[in-house]
Amino acid sequence: MTALVDAAREGHGASALVHGEAGIGKSRLASAVVEAASSAGFAVLSCHGIRDAGAAGFEGLHELLLPLLDRIDALPPRQRMALKVAFGAEGEPADRFITGLAAFGLLEEAAARGPLVLLVEDLHWLDRSTADVVAFLAARMSVMPALLLATSRTDRVYPDRKLHFKHHVYVTPLGHEDALKLVALHAPALTLPQRRRLVERALGNPLALTEWSANPSWVEGSPSAHGGRVPMGRRLEDSFLAEVALLPPATQQALLVAAAAEDASSYEVLAAARNLGLEQGDFAPAEKFGLLTLTRGTYKFRHPLVGSAVYDNADFGARARVHTELAAVVVDAARAVQHRAAAVAGWDEDVAAELEALAVTAGRRGARSEAAAAWRRAATLTPVAADRARRTVMAAEMARQAGSTADAVALLTEAKPIVEDEASTVQFARTEWMLAGTSSTLLGRGGDELVAMSRRLSDPADRIEVLTWAAVRSYLRQDTSSDLAAAVADELRRADAATGPQQVLRGIGLALVSPADRISSVEKALSFMQREAREAYATLLNCLAFAVEDTHDLPLADRVWGAGVDMFHQAARAGDVAVALSGRSTVRVTANTIAAGLTDAELALRLSYDLDLPVVGALAAANIARARAWRGEHEPATAALNTCAELSGPTPAPRVAAVASWASAQVAANEGRADEAVAHLLACVEHPPIGVWAGGDIADTAVRAGRPELVGGWLDMATAALASGDSGHLAMLVERSRALLARGSEARGHFERAIERGEGTTAFLDLAKTRLFFGEWLRRERRIVEARSHLSAALHVFESHHAAPLVRRTARELGAAGSDVQRPQPGPALDAGTVLTAQELHVARLAAQGYTNRQIADQLYLSHRTVGAHLYKVYAKLQINRRSQLAAALASDTLD
Repeated sequence: MTALVDAAREGHGASALVHGEAGIGKSRLASAVVEAASSAGFAVLSCHGIRDAGAAGFEGLHELLLPLLDRIDALPPRQRMALKVAFGAEGEPADRFITGLAAFGLLEEAAARGPLVLLVEDLHWLDRSTADVVAFLAARMSVMPALLLATSRTDRVYPDRKLHFKHHVYVTPLGHEDALKLVALHAPALTLPQRRRLVERALGNPLALTEWSANPSWVEGSPSAHGGRVPMGRRLEDSFLAEVALLPPATQQALLVAAAAEDASSYEVLAAARNLGLEQGDFAPAEKFGLLTLTRGTYKFRHPLVGSAVYDNADFGARARVHTELAAVVVDAARAVQHRAAAVAGWDEDVAAELEALAVTAGRRGARSEAAAAWRRAATLTPVAADRARRTVMAAEMARQAGSTADAVALLTEAKPIVEDEASTVQFARTEWMLAGTSSTLLGRGGDELVAMSRRLSDPADRIEVLTWAAVRSYLRQDTSSDLAAAVADELRRADAATGPQQVLRGIGLALVSPADRISSVEKALSFMQREAREAYATLLNCLAFAVEDTHDLPLADRVWGAGVDMFHQAARAGDVAVALSGRSTVRVTANTIAAGLTDAELALRLSYDLDLPVVGALAAANIARARAWRGEHEPATAALNTCAELSGPTPAPRVAAVASWASAQVAANEGRADEAVAHLLACVEHPPIGVWAGGDIADTAVRAGRPELVGGWLDMATAALASGDSGHLAMLVERSRALLARGSEARGHFERAIERGEGTTAFLDLAKTRLFFGEWLRRERRIVEARSHLSAALHVFESHHAAPLVRRTARELGAAGSDVQRPQPGPALDAGTVLTAQELHVARLAAQGYTNRQIADQLYLSHRTVGAHLYKVYAKLQINRRSQLAAALASDTLD
């Protein structure tokens, strides 16, 4: 631990979790480390968990960051607002990732002025929202001069957060000899046999050894037969209760007030005690016994087990009276509601309504775990079944948003028998549908069930929304029945869409299940979704993008995915941003905007790790492989394919598998393995949304492999696709493939038509490939001058896009055509795309465009100091020394 402090002082931060059973010495060890760090000049920030943490959420984070809040304006705007909302300001709540990023940025600000040590005591009791942020921080401490130190019990009832911490310190019981030394130090008057009996009873637990050494009952007689089977925490609580039993009854009641009050101020504790007929003097005997101390305006127990023992040993009536009086005096409204709820045994609509208001407030701050708990407690106090159902359903929805899938499923199961009113029924189905789309633990309702449900709904808006869910299931091939698709389309056509939003939703639903029903206005649909910005619309927007992709209009699909990136970024929903970036990267690489697609995919992959979105990361990695394969970067492409396989698991999503097969085909083709490339492309073609584009490469590889007959299936599919939409890019691929398969002079006409269609698009690389193939054909036909013209044009495009394999192939062909290819001479300028990492390159591009560090941080989900660190490295690698030189240094890199 001392070594970690020394490393942090040198800028190599870390996180460490000290864990073990109650009383084992976790806090003592952590305090010693913090004291050593403080003596070495570290600033200390701390927070602590309390039993039954508050329902408002982020209390622990506020405690931890309170000394730094005067620097909050240094954060990028979106991160600053996320933190302010988490602490109670008005505004849209951000997801946990952005709130965590804001906390990280604030710590970086503080660490820039000197090293930090962060102490998080009793992580297992910390409010869930804060604990999530602590886990986020623990994984990122290495980049600043700071040590994050947390203590936690190992009991199974508490969440296990060890994976987030780099270092684990498991505090084990003392060995026999050390235990004897500790007893001798604390109780020198004990005889050796007494010490041995005590050591045998305490099982090496330091707290037990020190507490029991002063109690004759623990050092006399033989150990009980069952003592080793009773948890040490329970045995320690029993020993503390034995001490409490020696106190006057009034003092015992005073201790109960302090135990129930947890983190309340001494003023609040004393006010409640007076209302119960107690006086401040009634606390004195407990203070003399050392069970309780008054420290910095709050009562603290000698050990948390004292408080839990006193509270758990009291009967419900005694606890209820104490909570009632505390509710009347505590200043914090959220804690007051908690105390009122703790005093209720049966139903109480008034308290339930207060808890509902508290749940709404917590949700608005982004404390969704606490909101779910408040909704759930409110439901248990609700006398009317309809209201109880509504609150249980809302608890499930908040649990879903908090990422607690198992809790959400359990709450839906609990609510299902009592849900009757239409609003709760629709919300139940909405939560169920969203869960089914992101988790394998819940299948959700089938399309036929959703259609039947829609027919029972009176609200047209609800009917259309439910039918749209059924359409999504059909589109995503969760329900493959053509009869169902027809039924959904019929119901949507009959639905009364009186308002603009209803018309837009109906249009999206119809486009998903009926190819003949095109969306009348994509811009209108986007405008509607941007105004509403409902979470449920994220999937609908993705499907809108898929529907546009199915029309083979790649620029418009790019526009839809981009609108999603912007919309979710503004709403501070990083998970949805990652999905949209991954989707846009697929379209961009397909549309030949390789650098822009690679940029999207790299960011999506990084976010997928931060947000635990493996499917999103797998698709992003597959697109990275495609982009790298275009450039002939074999090792990065292969590494990306390996990442894709790791994230996909044994059963990759069909879209991911298709894109990965396309990338594998490109890698194989680059290395001259035509047979393998054809096999990968044929696998890709089995997924038409991707295969219709990937198949454009089949003809060249199949002819090289001597298997031209394999191209026919794709040609039929692509020709049918062209009949439903006029895509110049796709038409170019079809004509080019026909040219490669044609015999004799027929090829010229196909090549010329392919080039004509391609010149009306922005698919510059595919157009250049078409010119390359035409040039090769012309050379074989001995039309040398004409061949050189097309080959030279192709070479220029390949060089400007760094497509090294195609540069080499085209240069060889030009040489065979008798042209003296002039290779560019290496100059002093560096290739930014080669020397910079993907993230450094992205930062550099934005900086070159005039964005500030804070604006870049907001865009790339980084802290602004991390952006500054990246730019420092960029300057060194590009051999420049100021921001104004970036544009020139990046001139060799292109965003297509």
